[in-house]
Amino acid sequence: MCLNIPVVQQPEAFLTNVAALLDDDGKINNNETVQFLQLFVDTFVQLITTCKAN
Repeated sequence: MCLNIPVVQQPEAFLTNVAALLDDDGKINNNETVQFLQLFVDTFVQLITTCKAN
């Protein structure tokens, strides 16, 4: 079945052991994880911008 919707295929985001990634204030304590999540968000924003233009 085809839904005819655009999706973000890469990067995929699967986070495991999330409790270890957060400090006592609930902030991410691993810079590599922050960079990865920023890439994911930037890619998603690019998809939204592209779809909005159409």
